[in-house]
Order: sequence, then structure tokens, then C-alpha cells
Amino acid sequence: MAEPTLIAAGRASEIFDLGDGRVLRRFKAGGDPEREALVMRHVRAHGYPAPEVLEIGPGWLVLERIEGETMFDAIASEPATMGDHAARLARLHDELHAIEAPVGLPAAGEGDRAVHLDLHPANVILSPSGPVVIDWANARRGEPLLDVAFTWLICATSSGVGRLGTEFADRFLACFDRDEVFRQLPLAAERRLADPNVLDEERDRIRALAAHAGGSG
Repeated sequence: MAEPTLIAAGRASEIFDLGDGRVLRRFKAGGDPEREALVMRHVRAHGYPAPEVLEIGPGWLVLERIEGETMFDAIASEPATMGDHAARLARLHDELHAIEAPVGLPAAGEGDRAVHLDLHPANVILSPSGPVVIDWANARRGEPLLDVAFTWLICATSSGVGRLGTEFADRFLACFDRDEVFRQLPLAAERRLADPNVLDEERDRIRALAAHAGGSG
């Protein structure tokens, strides 16, 4: 039997092609496949675009393979589409936050909505049938605008995205009430800084941006 082919790798997990329209998502360290499967199955049952969970094991998930480029790659290749994609991502937030979190999903602050807490352009695949949201490892029960604050913070501070990320962050933030989003920023920054996958240089930017936003909000 042939070894599965590595097709993507992030800081926390690797994705392997298993063939027959399936991928293996294997965590490098930590991760909670049961919790991730719980929330993905729950939001799918409410009509939200998430991959189908096919199997669960210790430290891994088998998911349906979603074909298409990421929203981030689409923006990078055609920067003129940034505004449209920012609005599309905002709609994906709104649609997700209309769903009450499943019973048993841990909380992140106040609120009872399903929140992704990693819903940025690199985690949206533009499939032929529409956008699909991937990587649900951070999903929790919480306040919708905390999720929005997380997306803004990630886009504005992540390494390797440069001006493209900060411009997208501004376009995305314009779809919401800025002051309301910034009220959630301290908790978003606190939880982001607690993530062991965040780089030191990103931590410095998170602290600086949170301090600046807090002073201007």
C-alpha cells in the first residue's frame, strides 16, 4: 500500500491525501479530534460549509477532500478581489454565529454561539460549489465579535502576509462595528498569546496592536 502524500502542513497539523476524495488531518502535538469532529458535524447539520468527518482516531481525523484554492491564495493572485473576499468572509462569520454551539463544546468567554477562532482567508477553500471553512481545532462556544476580533488580529499580525494581511484586516473590520470588535480585543489577544504555535515576532505585534487599539477604542 502506497504511503499517503503530504499535501499541506501548518504549525499544528499536517494534511495527507488518502485518495478516493479523502484526506488525513494529523496533529503534530495536542489537538482534540473528538471536539473538532463534534463542532464540524454540528455546524454541517445546520447547513454550514465544513468538511464531512469520515473517521476519528487518536491524534487524527479523516475528512472529505475539498478541492480548490484558499481565499488567501485567490487574494494574493488577484489583489483587486480583496474587498469582495473580505465581505464574503464577514458573511461566513455571520452565518456561523447564527448557530448555537453544540452541547459539550468548551467556552471562550461569554456567549453561546459557535465560534471558530481561526477563521481567516487561509482557512477558507474556494471550492466549485462555494467556500468551505476548514481547521476547526480552536472552535469554542462564545461571543460572535470575539471571533471577528480573532480574525482581525490574526490577519494583522501573522508573519509572512505583510501588507496584504493588514489591508485585508482593514477591509474585513469595515464590515463590522469597529468599537464593538475592539471591546473583544483584550480577550482575543490573551487567548492568541497563549497559543504555543504563535511565533515570538507575532507576539510582539499582538501586544503592540492590542495596546494601540485599546488606546484608540
